[in-house]
Amino acid sequence: MEQKQNLIYQSHPTLRTPYVFCGIGGWLNGGEASTGSLDYLIRHFRANRLAEMPVSPYHVYQLPGMDSIRPEFRMEEGLIAEAHLPRNEFFYATNPSSDHDLIFFMGTEPATNWNEYAETIVGLAKEYHATRLFTFGGVLDKTPHTREPKVSCSCTSPELREEMRKYNVTFSNYEGPATFNTMLLYTCRARSLEAVGFSVRATYYPEFSIVISHNPKAMKAILVRLNHLAGLNMSFKEIDARTIEFEEKLDAIRMQTPQFNTYVEDLEKAYVELPFREPLELSGDEGVRLAEEFLKKGKAPD
Repeated sequence: MEQKQNLIYQSHPTLRTPYVFCGIGGWLNGGEASTGSLDYLIRHFRANRLAEMPVSPYHVYQLPGMDSIRPEFRMEEGLIAEAHLPRNEFFYATNPSSDHDLIFFMGTEPATNWNEYAETIVGLAKEYHATRLFTFGGVLDKTPHTREPKVSCSCTSPELREEMRKYNVTFSNYEGPATFNTMLLYTCRARSLEAVGFSVRATYYPEFSIVISHNPKAMKAILVRLNHLAGLNMSFKEIDARTIEFEEKLDAIRMQTPQFNTYVEDLEKAYVELPFREPLELSGDEGVRLAEEFLKKGKAPD
């Protein structure tokens, strides 16, 4: 292992202008849309450890009025059987489907030293000549689980925003206290690294005390866009199976609780869906050819 500033490196791979994906637990992790999506990517690509950022400069285990990130332990007959401590880890993988390899960062939103934490992530990305960084998360929202979740987007440049329009997203007009994801985009812009932040609306039903801690449907809304954007060539069989189970559980509650069923139906009526459709990539010549073929087929016989 080699320590460089505030990073401990486990390896030094040669990577081809990678894309960087950041899943950060904390405020913007509704339905585990951030950490769950990144975990799916890490497992899919069987990623290897790259580096680790120490916890102590950035995290306070307990703050009044905030979610605790205290270490979690499982005890068996008075002995520690399992421990889960906050970690900030980088992983890497090659991507044979693209000219860009992959770096993954799984972390916890810092309580202190936001600037340094963000600079460390972006600094590693620049060290490996990354061309683009993606960060993503979920906001709990009273949206129907029967519909496709909406995804909003923030970008580091107008040009990048135009590119993202193809992915059926809305663009944030939020003003107020920031998530760390926004701080990370700000740091990327300052360091001239292209970056995109996605935020998905993750279903919850507070009136019925239903909070969905793990929402595969919200995760897939993020992952299908990343799949096309980064040329990941991913399979979604596992997450589709989880989505079916997720929907079946909530539909069972609908059948047993008429008031809940009426509530969901009302949400469905008011909901405007923005489902993802893979952008059709056509060259100018291909577009002209398809238009000519369409006109020929529609031409009335003489």
